[in-house]
Amino acid sequence: MFWLEFAVVMAAIFIGARLGGIGLGAMGGIGLAVLTFVFHLQPTAPPIDVMLMIAAVVTAAGVLQAAGGLDYLVGLAEKILRSNPDRITFLAPVVTYFFTLFAGTGHVAYSVLPVIAEVSRETGVRPERPMSIAVIASQQAITASPIAAATVALLGLLGGSAAKFGFNVELIDILKVCIPSTLAGVLIAAFVSNKLGKDLDKDPEYQQRLKDGLVAAPHGAGGSEERTSLENTPATAKVAVALFLLGAILVVLFGSFPQMRPEWSVGNDIRISQILVKSENEAKDALVQLKSGGTFSAVARQCSIDATAANGGDLGWQSKGKLLPEIEKACAKLKKSGDLTEVIKTPFGYHIVKFDDKRPSTNKEKMGMPHVIEIVMLTIAALMLLICRVKVAKVAEGSVFIAGVQAVIAIFGIAWMGDTFFQGNMDFLSGSIKSLVTQAPWLFAFALFALSVLLYSQAATVRALMPLGISLGIPAPFLIAMFPAVNGYFFIPNYPTVVAAINFDRTGTTGIGKYVLNHSFMIPGLVATFSSIGIGFLLVKFMF
Repeated sequence: MFWLEFAVVMAAIFIGARLGGIGLGAMGGIGLAVLTFVFHLQPTAPPIDVMLMIAAVVTAAGVLQAAGGLDYLVGLAEKILRSNPDRITFLAPVVTYFFTLFAGTGHVAYSVLPVIAEVSRETGVRPERPMSIAVIASQQAITASPIAAATVALLGLLGGSAAKFGFNVELIDILKVCIPSTLAGVLIAAFVSNKLGKDLDKDPEYQQRLKDGLVAAPHGAGGSEERTSLENTPATAKVAVALFLLGAILVVLFGSFPQMRPEWSVGNDIRISQILVKSENEAKDALVQLKSGGTFSAVARQCSIDATAANGGDLGWQSKGKLLPEIEKACAKLKKSGDLTEVIKTPFGYHIVKFDDKRPSTNKEKMGMPHVIEIVMLTIAALMLLICRVKVAKVAEGSVFIAGVQAVIAIFGIAWMGDTFFQGNMDFLSGSIKSLVTQAPWLFAFALFALSVLLYSQAATVRALMPLGISLGIPAPFLIAMFPAVNGYFFIPNYPTVVAAINFDRTGTTGIGKYVLNHSFMIPGLVATFSSIGIGFLLVKFMF
């Protein structure tokens, strides 16, 4: 059944990717329907937290675009590039990297690409070199941005609610690894890109286009030819940029310093006792003794193999999130002192738990980062609307908002389908690849990369596959190091920024080769991605 279910999942992803936009999420819905109604897999909970976080970030980014803030940022980028034309192969990716890092979206690259193409052509630099690595840099920066959908999704999986799996990841843990690793990977790839292809004056395709009059001869790049006038930028656009950057800074601060977040006492502590035995038959026999009038403490001393047996199985007071998930779920059904669970199976054996008492929780729970991000970014969006007097209808018409909504729908369908498939087949997957992946965790990076090629979304890839890595017991630092592996959608050259870069380069140097996969973005993309992963593994060894 596993392979049939796997075929359904892959077919849904493949067809959804070809449909594009919300088609990816819709096909995820069809895949989920087949898994549920045909193969009878129990559906998991939909990824609501991730969807709401992304919706909040996209709302703020959409208002920023409507206020003219993105145009202002593009103008700044153009000024930097035109001031240093001979270094464009290295400056272009740095510009797209940092703009994406702070904006949380790679869509800023669309507006910068024409500038890169023009400046490189005017200065005699082969446009393929800066164009290819600039696109790759904007993708890599997504996995380093504190407000990008993919980072938000990863934090939602590794932080807070994942503490029961031994994970306690904060935003700063992701950033301190992924910012230096991805930036270093981009710079390494820039050096490689600088060697790609023939120089422009020796490129036969370009020379033929010059001869045919398809492209004008270069006249040299200068500040007087700038398309974007920063002097005419409205004050409201600058205010919107300042507010958006303030939101990004606040998210980083709240994530880096948990003590800044409010905290509350949540739920109750419970006092419980347990009997732990090796086999299910032993557990059933013990349960029969208890239901026949035997005292829990006596049966525990007689049968339990746990260290608490001498104390009658007393585990003392336990806070929410501190117990094994299976035991915590069973204990939630116990209401009064003396209530017993049925037999509970865990990796440690078979348990019977008795409810002894409860009290208001002594542990305080801090506001989770998902809620922080949602509140901060919605607040920033509201301030931009009010202060900059942005028309709400214009926000919904912007490319950033439209693409963001599509990402939410894609995650809704694909991630829900992926979660259901992986959880429904966890026993098979654990037995087949757990030892392999735990002995060589870097192999999981190839799985992330391959799925991102199909999904065209870092966030959807994270939400679909990272839960498997968590369940397989891959350490959180290793999962963070492998995070840049989700940047694989340059592999097949039909992603929008890739297509845009090809069309903006009038010299014909940036393009798709005869065999499709031998395109301009392949080498820079592979070098940047796997350099980032390798550097990430080195960093986590020293940081964790």
